[in-house]
Amino acid sequence: MFKGVDHVVIAVKDLDGAVGRYETIYGTQVSDRSDAPAAGMAMAFFRFGDSYIELVSATGDQGPIAKRLAEQGEGVHLVAMKVDNIEKTLTGLRDKGIRLVGDPGPGNPVKGQVFIHPSVTGGVLTQIVER
Repeated sequence: MFKGVDHVVIAVKDLDGAVGRYETIYGTQVSDRSDAPAAGMAMAFFRFGDSYIELVSATGDQGPIAKRLAEQGEGVHLVAMKVDNIEKTLTGLRDKGIRLVGDPGPGNPVKGQVFIHPSVTGGVLTQIVER
């Protein structure tokens, strides 16, 4: 069952510039930063209780964020939704015929990330997260 928003990821071209803008908007400093060299991206996080906003920027020409920025520009990259039981949630989505990305299939444990395909949600990539 879906429990609410876990986090929102926003793709930005200039991470440092975006951090400054969001610090001004939110009236708080960035909580932390990290890099994912294998994915070709850098991230900055604004944490609010048990949810957060994640700014992501490409660190090169390759990777999902570089592709997203080249094709669509800056903006919301994905919305991650909290669930109380990812296996049951996936079973329910499969039963409804919802197209999934990263789905290990019935009877297989979830080992990576699973998303609802953006073609189902009007263009919004939706991640399913169980914490």
